[in-house]
Amino acid sequence: MFKPFFLLSLALVCAFAAAPERKVIVPVNSAKPVGPYSPGILTDDYLYVSGQGVRDAAGKMPDGIEAQTRQCLDNVKAIVETAGLTLEHVVHMQLYLEKISDLAVVDRVYAAYFPQQPPARTIIGTAKMPTDTTVEMTVVAVRDLKQKKVLSLKSLKPLGHASSAVEAAGRVYLSAVYGATDNAAAQAFKNVLAEAKLSASNTVFRNDYATSATAAIAMHELPAQMKSGIWAVLTRKAPVKEASCAVDGKTVYCTVQRDVAANDVQAQTRAVFQKLSANLAKHGATLAHVVASNVYLDDIGEFRPMNETYATFFSAAPPTRTTVQPFAKADRTQSGVALVKISVVAVKE
Repeated sequence: MFKPFFLLSLALVCAFAAAPERKVIVPVNSAKPVGPYSPGILTDDYLYVSGQGVRDAAGKMPDGIEAQTRQCLDNVKAIVETAGLTLEHVVHMQLYLEKISDLAVVDRVYAAYFPQQPPARTIIGTAKMPTDTTVEMTVVAVRDLKQKKVLSLKSLKPLGHASSAVEAAGRVYLSAVYGATDNAAAQAFKNVLAEAKLSASNTVFRNDYATSATAAIAMHELPAQMKSGIWAVLTRKAPVKEASCAVDGKTVYCTVQRDVAANDVQAQTRAVFQKLSANLAKHGATLAHVVASNVYLDDIGEFRPMNETYATFFSAAPPTRTTVQPFAKADRTQSGVALVKISVVAVKE
């Protein structure tokens, strides 16, 4: 179905980006990209892994959520090990589920892959994911395992098999905090920061989720019937912040951007990238420095036209990417509907 992207993935096997510290990671005989993205990008300090679904190298989906979860984890593992690391190096996991009710089974399989010191984790339920996948996982791993330190925080008891937080290479990756209301989640987040001896000013990246259509990132479901959630990456040093981006060393984090001036997904994708490009430029970075992106589509049925436009902004070594339809499709008879939202992480040379 996505033959051009399949060919692109083969071409990337030995590809390197312009910066010497940035290496594209593509495992042999593993799940193939279904869009213009790289399976993994290895930088000086971290490995970024694209969202992996439940299909194998042949594009087949196993039967049952247990086998599907195992396949998803095997896909993640293949990328991590091709980069010369192990699952122990993973510091944060973004777990997307089609059905939150599957979490108990997914978590049981998951625990076998992370028997000790599991990564921090964020769990969210989506409306739809590409190729009808039921589980999708995105990870960040630290290159030097000696720099990984698991933090046990009394104020943050993660759901299931996860650590409260993981500190690695100068950054703190939190598990998501949840609340029955936005205010409850915000207070819980504040408590976590206080215990970790951090403040809001230390935040370099933050996602706010809620099961409301008006949320910054509206999600179909959150675990434990919660209505609001916050996930963040922080640094012990005060980051430089401007234009919806924050800088930690050579890494630039830009939060979710949208543009509703146009009324089709391709035009909105172009407009969002123009915003991101301008924001990155204020920090001495370009789209060529992007190592990871998250794309939130209003309608997964527009995956192909979004891909076509997305691809024009990157070279033969595009960043990693995770794409989901987080919420039910919006009423397009209304004005100001965001058909696509995108966030990025860039690493400067």
